[in-house]
Amino acid sequence: MREKGYNPRISGHPDYDSENKLEATTGSLGHGLPLGVGMALARKIKKQNGQIYVLLGCGECQEGTIWESSLIASHHKLNNLTAIVDYNKIQGSAKTNDVLFLGDLNQKFQSFGWHVLEIDGHNFQEIIPALQQPIYEKPKMIIANTIKGKGVSFMENNPDWHGLPDLKKLKQAYEELK
Repeated sequence: MREKGYNPRISGHPDYDSENKLEATTGSLGHGLPLGVGMALARKIKKQNGQIYVLLGCGECQEGTIWESSLIASHHKLNNLTAIVDYNKIQGSAKTNDVLFLGDLNQKFQSFGWHVLEIDGHNFQEIIPALQQPIYEKPKMIIANTIKGKGVSFMENNPDWHGLPDLKKLKQAYEELK
């Protein structure tokens, strides 16, 4: 977002950022999808146009509020809601399935009544069309298969790098990504 001229505050809890026109910034507490469902439902009730986008971490999909919200979104046919799961299979400081096995996310969201697309989350030739694909009468879930820390030798698939590295490692990461 900073490359596009925004300077959002990053926090661990839902936070309204009016300066950057971000309705909420949130951590992996499971509150992002319920918030997005509420916004999408409000738009439907008010007959307002516009799409609501929610980005989820795969570890976040272990939260009960994700599944309750998924049912609500499907029940109300919230076709103005697009959720994207960054499915890198790592959360916090462990592999997601070592904490709580998620099973087949694609099948789960389909069974909850969502239109599901599964893509390579590093490939813009797949990301853009998935975002643009219209869906009728149901919410859209994009499962973006990714590699945590992709392109940085000491971060790739390493749960130890959930947070920011020290300045020396940050410089190394920057050089590897050039």
